[in-house]
Amino acid sequence: MYYRVSNVLEQIDSIENLSESEDVLVVLTLEEWKETCKQNAIYTYYIDFENISFSKSEVYKDIIAGTFFIPKKGEECLNGKFGYYLKKHRIYFIDNDNIVLPIIEKISKQRQWKNPSIAHFLYDFLDILISEDLHYLEHFEKNINNLEDKVLDGDLRNFNYLIVSMKRQLLVINNYYDQLVDVGLVFEEHEEDIFNNSYKGLFKIFTNKVSRLNSKVDTLMEYTRHLRDLYQAQADIRQNKTMQTLTVITAVFSPLTLIVGWYGMNFKYMPELTWRYGYFFVIALSLSVVGLGYYLIKKHFH
Repeated sequence: MYYRVSNVLEQIDSIENLSESEDVLVVLTLEEWKETCKQNAIYTYYIDFENISFSKSEVYKDIIAGTFFIPKKGEECLNGKFGYYLKKHRIYFIDNDNIVLPIIEKISKQRQWKNPSIAHFLYDFLDILISEDLHYLEHFEKNINNLEDKVLDGDLRNFNYLIVSMKRQLLVINNYYDQLVDVGLVFEEHEEDIFNNSYKGLFKIFTNKVSRLNSKVDTLMEYTRHLRDLYQAQADIRQNKTMQTLTVITAVFSPLTLIVGWYGMNFKYMPELTWRYGYFFVIALSLSVVGLGYYLIKKHFH
C-alpha cells in the first residue's frame, strides 16, 4: 500500500513516478519488505523485524529504524507489533498484524495539514496510537475503585488474584510508555536531520503526552499498593474479630472445665453423688455459669 503525504493523506498505486522530494509512506508485510530490500539494496542487518518484543528507535547515518510492540490495553485498543524504516521523504511500515492500516485510514479521514510532511504524518500516527489510552487508564482506575469498595464491604474473595493481575498489567503498560518516551526523544533529537518542513518541538508534544500517561500509570500503581495495605488491614480486622469471638467462647465456657474437674473426682462423701437431683443440679449450675459469664462479657465489652 502506497500513500502520498499532501494536504491530506492520499492513496496511490505506485511510487515509481514520484520524485525523491515527495513525502511518501509505504505499508508492507515482512516478506514484501525483504523483497523491497533486495530490489533497492537496503541494508537490514541493524534491525530485526521478525522478532519484535519491545518499542525502540535506532539511528543509523541518515535513517531511523525501529519497532513498536503494543500491549493489550482493553477491547477497543489496538495491540500487536510492527517495524518501521524512516528516511527523508520516505517511511516504510513493516506490519504483519494489521496495526498500521487502521491508523492510516483514520488519518486519511480525520487529518489535514497546512504544511504537509512526513513529520506531521508521523506525529499524527503516534498521537492516534495512544489516543484511547487515557480512556483505558480511567476504566482501569474505576476497576480499582470497585475492588476497593468490595474490600471495604468485607468481600475479600479472589483479592490476591485480582490485585496481582492489575499490577502485572500496569507494569507492562509502564514499560511500554517508558519505551515510547525513548522513541519520541529519538525523533525529537533528529527532527531537523531526518524530517522535512517540520516544526521545532513537534515530537516534544508527543513525549509530553506519553509522560503524562506514564505518570497516570505510576499513580495507579501506587493506588494498588494502598489497596493491598487496605486489604491487609481488613484481613487483620476480620482475624481480630475471629479471635475475639474465640476468646469470648473460651471465657464463657472455661468455668465448665472447673465444674467438670470438680465433679470428676468422685469422692465417696460428695453429697451430690447420692442426691436424687444431683445430676440436674450440675446441669443447672453449668447453664447458670455460662449465662452469667456471657452477661458480664456483653455488659463490659460491647
